Amino acid sequence: MSPQTQKTKLLISIVSYNSLNYVVDLLNSLKQNPPSFPYRTVVVDNRSSDGTAEHLKQDYSWVDLIENPDNKGFAAANNRAMAAFDSDYVLLINSDCQLYPGSVQNLISFLEENPRAAIAGPKIINSDGTLQPSCRRFPSMFNAALHSLLTAVYPHNPFSRKYKLMEADKSKPFEVDWVSGSCMAIRRQALEQVGSLDERYFMYVEDLDLCYRVWQKGWKVYYFPYSQVLHHIGGSSRGRNIRASYLMQKSVFYFYWKHYRKSWKVCFLPVLLVVLALRFLVTAAKSLLFRKSRS
Repeated sequence: MSPQTQKTKLLISIVSYNSLNYVVDLLNSLKQNPPSFPYRTVVVDNRSSDGTAEHLKQDYSWVDLIENPDNKGFAAANNRAMAAFDSDYVLLINSDCQLYPGSVQNLISFLEENPRAAIAGPKIINSDGTLQPSCRRFPSMFNAALHSLLTAVYPHNPFSRKYKLMEADKSKPFEVDWVSGSCMAIRRQALEQVGSLDERYFMYVEDLDLCYRVWQKGWKVYYFPYSQVLHHIGGSSRGRNIRASYLMQKSVFYFYWKHYRKSWKVCFLPVLLVVLALRFLVTAAKSLLFRKSRS
């Protein structure tokens, strides 16, 4: 799809897959809290079976709808939106998020005021009002293995806390290694330099990968708490815990293979593979036990 000729300041890209209720809540929150500058909203639907496309056509004519013939995954769907419409900035936001007053406005203003900032992520609030650890360090092979192994049974272990920047002062903006793709604002100029989202990540870790490539090219990534977003974490993948866990472990392994296979760190990949497999098995066992207890 060739880019539309009319350029706008901001493109808001939302990927949907059987998440109609969440998409509607997000779009309503955007309509109630729009930025003051020109923007375009695109929903890329990965062939939902819940009537998402039909509902948007009928009640949200101000939204540009792209219908994929099948489920292309998060990265591929966002890339299609970014290729179709030109803009100075892009906001990637999960369908299970909602916006507050100033959420979009403040985030883009921050990028405008900081020309070396390629990506900025807002403060993300969980459904219960707690703070979501949405900014993190690049995990070393060692820390990644221990975080993956321990987090399921000991969530507050020191390796996970370090990785998630739990001790950092999140009351003001600061440079971080990467921010969550559940909501991130991206400077198009930087995106054109480092390349689009890697579509070999069907789901998860494409945000970490993008931020990693951004830093490699000399750009910066920021956590920006003066913009806040509500995220019903897992809402867009609810009921698919085992598959989601499989995709997560697969994406984590691919990230390390992609970036470290030509270095000495490649010798640790078999260990990481074993750890990720164990993590998947723990998640699958917990999910099956939960289903059995409810039947």
